[in-house]
Amino acid sequence: MNTSRVKPGPFSDHAFRRPLATAGALLLGVVLSTSSIRSFAQDAQQPTNSPSNASEAEDWLLRGDPRSVAWGAHYAVATKDQAIVPTLLSLADRWQGVAGLSSDNDPPLRLATDQLDQRDAMAAVLDALIQTHALVPVSTLRNLAADFPNYVAILLARLPLEESQALSLELYHAEPKASGERNLQYVSAALLAQTPPPGFAADLFSGIHNRATIFVTKPGSAAGPPALRGGSAGCFGPQEPRKEWPNFGVYVLSAGKVEESFVIIPGTHPVYAGRSETTHYCGGQCQDYQFLVLGPEERRSLLAQMLNVEADDICWDTESKATLEFRSEPQFYRDLEQFVAAQQRKYRVTAAALAAKNLLSVAELEKSLPQLDLHFEDQRGTDYAPIAAPPRLPPHVTWPDNP
Repeated sequence: MNTSRVKPGPFSDHAFRRPLATAGALLLGVVLSTSSIRSFAQDAQQPTNSPSNASEAEDWLLRGDPRSVAWGAHYAVATKDQAIVPTLLSLADRWQGVAGLSSDNDPPLRLATDQLDQRDAMAAVLDALIQTHALVPVSTLRNLAADFPNYVAILLARLPLEESQALSLELYHAEPKASGERNLQYVSAALLAQTPPPGFAADLFSGIHNRATIFVTKPGSAAGPPALRGGSAGCFGPQEPRKEWPNFGVYVLSAGKVEESFVIIPGTHPVYAGRSETTHYCGGQCQDYQFLVLGPEERRSLLAQMLNVEADDICWDTESKATLEFRSEPQFYRDLEQFVAAQQRKYRVTAAALAAKNLLSVAELEKSLPQLDLHFEDQRGTDYAPIAAPPRLPPHVTWPDNP
């Protein structure tokens, strides 16, 4: 391949340095419906000199400016031409990231126009790699994960498990900072559960936190209903399509099948991806809002999958409730200790089943038990003093700061 045609630009090696971000609001997000995933962008205005064959498409990819790269990738999606894949892989491999991603609780950062263009062009490249069914090396996916978590999740799931396992472990252990990274952590765990490496089952099991709500009542009184909790989330509307930019695919991931979605991880707990088209890649909360979370119930389901049983066959829940009468502190502590012991006996049944399948070692049996987080609903009235923490708590049990 003649590379003398490459011009300096955002997609040259020199331009792939991590740029600085400035404070402010990120461009408005994109609404993607959970009930229907379809194109929300109008057809882009195509330049008269856009690529018409594979050779021209490669020329456009090598020009270096983001819009030309996006059109070259668009040609690959439209034609599924495998001859362009090596150039697409080369561009993806040279990505070094852009600043501007933030956690769900932080204000988004503003990217400069050229940074947005670079990111949009790379999203088009990754869409082309997905649509041409290319296998992307682990080293490339590692560099892309922070900026394009959903694309990486799809591409990671396509690799043979022996190739993806090391990176899946990294992404599973990484602390998610945004919704898309939660998608990627969940997909990584689901891949690891198919052929669990040593220590994975213990880590997955011990990472479960069981919220145990204890209703504390006076003798002879009944517990009231738990307090209701609620919340809401929203996202701004889509941006106007950009002139002379092609549409490219963006992806949402879900545990349930929605219209026009496809399976990226099959099995008893499948993961689906849905594609829609736009001329802007937003990322962050809006584009990735339908995120998968590796919470207590999801961890329990993956453990059941590893044991080859239904999740309902596991004899404990990820949330517990109990009502304990308070007659005296010693009596209350004894009753609470019995409640904790009953929960932990159930955990040990699962631990023993995992050990029987060589998924847990003997040394991991006790260390792997889930955490029981105690929370108190004190319904005794204002005449009673707060319950003090007992002198001793069993392992894997936490006492609240304000019982």
